Amino acid sequence: MRVLVLGATGRVGTEVARRASDAGHEVTAFVRDPARLRVQTAHVAVGDIGRPETLAAALSGGIDAVVNAVGADPLKPSTIVTDTARAIVAAMHASGVRRYVAISGTAQMPKTPIGTLSIGILRLTPVGNAIRDHQGAFDIVTASGLDWTHAGCPWIKDGQARGYREHAQFPGGMKSIVPADVAAFLVSVLDQPSYVRRIVGIWP
Repeated sequence: MRVLVLGATGRVGTEVARRASDAGHEVTAFVRDPARLRVQTAHVAVGDIGRPETLAAALSGGIDAVVNAVGADPLKPSTIVTDTARAIVAAMHASGVRRYVAISGTAQMPKTPIGTLSIGILRLTPVGNAIRDHQGAFDIVTASGLDWTHAGCPWIKDGQARGYREHAQFPGGMKSIVPADVAAFLVSVLDQPSYVRRIVGIWP
């Protein structure tokens, strides 16, 4: 597949670009600053989500799927995840690209009662910034009509790949996952129709 990776200079995006390339996909990294790219990809598209023409140009080369690994500091107010989703969904509609795979949060997953309580408490902390930003993106994407899949991720922290399990509900509690495992899931579902229009929780 010809895959466009957004956030390719970040922790998860770097791993996505590497793993997708290793899996035989033709990867285009969409970046603002090519000098920050830490992995070799088949193509590099220089652009910014605030410039729609650059997204249109990146999608014009016969892209089959988009992986959105854009993130922000979860403790600071931001709308970057929502803004990126809005921009890329519009560009995908214009270009006819349908497959979209991205990071979401556990707050967007179906939850057990304890999971609902846990998320309710987190909304009152600085982490609520990230919950609101990811919720905005989730709402945009799920209403888009695209063939989307979201990875329901808990706290993403640095560390070595350790494997993950898939979960249908968020049970609550403190969970975490490393960038390499998030990337492994995102790449693995690219060409799997059974994952279309699903959010899947992933953590060890």
